Amino acid sequence: MKTLTIRGLPDKVHGALKERAQLNRRSLNQEVIAELAAGAMNRPVKVDEETRKRQRAELIIAKVNRMRSGMTRFMTEKEIDEAIREGKRYFFIVWIKLERLRESL
Repeated sequence: MKTLTIRGLPDKVHGALKERAQLNRRSLNQEVIAELAAGAMNRPVKVDEETRKRQRAELIIAKVNRMRSGMTRFMTEKEIDEAIREGKRYFFIVWIKLERLRESL
């Protein structure tokens, strides 16, 4: 096997690779090899179903956390009912999905 040294790697790229390695339960070196191999072979990196579900859950959790950060308080039951009646169920649906995903992890 050959050895490759990468110089001048931007911090953002390093951080993204490190994050993906953690999500895929790989070392940073293994993740870089997987990414390079996928690019060299012009094919997507294979990710198992459990990892895909975990990544999806983390994206939803991040989205809900961004939504929550803009809130000054939790909605009351009356406000939730009113929002549902008005057809503004998006937040409520995302919150339910988040809770279900947290239970499954």
